[in-house]
Amino acid sequence: MDINDSHSTDRLLRVMIALMLRVPKDKALTLRQQIELLNDLGMRPAEIAAILGKTNTHISKELTGIRKNSKGSKA
Repeated sequence: MDINDSHSTDRLLRVMIALMLRVPKDKALTLRQQIELLNDLGMRPAEIAAILGKTNTHISKELTGIRKNSKGSKA
């Protein structure tokens, strides 16, 4: 097994476990919340796009909006 494959698999498993622990079972997250959570867990936009079945452009646009909103709420 290639070391990069092992590292990638370990990383994805850590993200999956973190997601299962953070998401309440009775509450579904919006797409934007899912993107924000995956981003907070250290996933790259291309990885988020692949996981959610969206385009890189869509994910990047959502992340830009999320960043703008969090800057506006801090000011």
